[in-house]
Amino acid sequence: MTDNIFQKADDFVLELFKTQLDETYVYHNYMHTARVVKSTKEIIENTEIDVKEEQALIIAAWLHDTGYIHGAEGHEERSAQIAEEFLTKHNADQSTITLVKKLILATKFNGTPQTALEEILRDADASHFAKDYYDETSELLKKELELRGIATYTNKEWRQENIRVFTEKHRYYSDYAIKNWNKDKNENLMKLLRKKKKINKNLKRRNLKLI
Repeated sequence: MTDNIFQKADDFVLELFKTQLDETYVYHNYMHTARVVKSTKEIIENTEIDVKEEQALIIAAWLHDTGYIHGAEGHEERSAQIAEEFLTKHNADQSTITLVKKLILATKFNGTPQTALEEILRDADASHFAKDYYDETSELLKKELELRGIATYTNKEWRQENIRVFTEKHRYYSDYAIKNWNKDKNENLMKLLRKKKKINKNLKRRNLKLI
């Protein structure tokens, strides 16, 4: 495998998404992928793992959503297949290919990561919950669901859905994310709850005036 495999993966994903990803994917695109790579590196820098594991994680982060060029359904499996083809082309050994594919499959939101490495990539993929760009990514995902004809939410419905995901569906797994991201995730949740409370209060006040 070539020394500059990370740059090759970056270039590959950028070109792939530019030429084959439907423009309705306003969230699951190159920007999201680059942010997941950055978050993966953030966890790696604060976690004791060996060089080969680090390499597999970063490659998996770059390639984890490439399957979206064929649609959202089953994209993890297709991403793993694209990763295998990419790595084979660049002479990766079989153990690296197998690990990268396992890591990509571990990004399924309804699944549970089974290893420390799977926890890292899973957390990186959901790092936006704890970032200052959360509001931006949330709006992009809402728009993507609408553009793809999957679901249309009012602002109130979307806020409630996000609160549900924060409180019922998502958790961080890696030691680093639990220690360093949970606080900011909770702050983003509190912003949603404060906004909900403020809007409900204003609605109640307006309804009282109408009586």
